[in-house]
Amino acid sequence: MSRLLLLALLLGALTACSDEIETTPLPDGIAAHIDQSRMERKGREVFLRVENDTAKPITITAFTLTSPRFKTVEWTGDDEIGPTYEADLEFDFPRGRCGTDIDATVEMTYRIGDGDLQRSTTKAADPYDSAALFADRDCAESTLTKAADIEVGDPQVVGVGRDSVLQVPVELTPTGRTTGVRFRGFASTVLFKQTDASPADVDVPLDAADPVTTQVLTVIPSRCDPHALAEDKVGTLFGVAVEAPGLAADSSFYLPLSKPQRSAFFAFFRTHCELE
Repeated sequence: MSRLLLLALLLGALTACSDEIETTPLPDGIAAHIDQSRMERKGREVFLRVENDTAKPITITAFTLTSPRFKTVEWTGDDEIGPTYEADLEFDFPRGRCGTDIDATVEMTYRIGDGDLQRSTTKAADPYDSAALFADRDCAESTLTKAADIEVGDPQVVGVGRDSVLQVPVELTPTGRTTGVRFRGFASTVLFKQTDASPADVDVPLDAADPVTTQVLTVIPSRCDPHALAEDKVGTLFGVAVEAPGLAADSSFYLPLSKPQRSAFFAFFRTHCELE
């Protein structure tokens, strides 16, 4: 038997097995929603939380998550969820698209107790806007990066001790690929606040005829609390505000910082607050 014929037979068998899985309505008491742990805010790891408020255990073996705002997610595994318990099925959130509602749907493959595999489709709620925020930030970022190339320079400490500030030059070079996009400033974080010299509320056009501009993010610690530094998870997620036709008024994305650049912020916190 040729390899091609054998492969065709195997694929046919797998397809036949797949087709044998019964499609049924999702039982009452089983629900799913998208969320993200606060510990993972610097990355793109999120999860589908499946709640089993029934009297029997269920085992999730696969799910397909779809939405007009992001690429389809395919997950496989073997997670058993006991009665009245829940499980978080983790995945990396795909790049989001511009749009409005998330309107996510999940098709789950599962078994109840020792029963046969079955499939059900239901809405995947986004109660805390975890998916919506990802998609909105990705939309804002793709909009600005279409209009301008972004280059984040090395952070520099200016001054000494409590009189010091940290400056990060951000160069925006218009590309000419789109029109009507404007840089509207940076946003502070829970760990660092901008000084008066930092562009927190500006209006910088990024059309083809506009010049290259360097916007200098200038910050100091919001407070000199060593516990705040030790427990920080989102202190270097600086918002970049974007205005463009079709975007919401408060559209923004996180300034792309490398690991060494983030480390420079934490080192500055210690020297500014004289913790070393």
